[in-house]
Amino acid sequence: MQRHVMSKKDAKEFLKRVKELYGVELEGNLEVGKEKKEVYYFLDGLLAFFGDPPLPTICGVLKLNLNMPYVVVDEGAVKAVTNGADLFAPGIVEFNCDCKEGEYFLVKTKTGVPVAVMRALMPAEKAKAEKRGKFGENLHHVGDELWEMCKAKLRG
Repeated sequence: MQRHVMSKKDAKEFLKRVKELYGVELEGNLEVGKEKKEVYYFLDGLLAFFGDPPLPTICGVLKLNLNMPYVVVDEGAVKAVTNGADLFAPGIVEFNCDCKEGEYFLVKTKTGVPVAVMRALMPAEKAKAEKRGKFGENLHHVGDELWEMCKAKLRG
């Protein structure tokens, strides 16, 4: 993948958007890479965000302490989502989001470890009330290609 340093203007706009979305002020060397139809954002070499709007990678969440709405899931759901499955309402044990359809959220284990980034397919209220149906579309999870691209930089 070809990467290039973002212009000062683009970097400033990107960091402003990240602050609005995730409530964190970031600094560092920003690079952008494109592959197929996907856009990747690197902060000091770490693959930290992808897509539009910029969604954090699991590595970005862990390294940059990003705040996002999240749900906590049971062990069965952890296994399923880390294998790429979408999230179904019965696997959710706790909602820490008032997610509306189309909003993005994290999936965490009972010990608080983020394992996936998803897009809500139904409102959280409906999932809580009905306890059935597909709640989240899996966009990125531990073990996928994005995880493989960024995890080595986590240790650094």
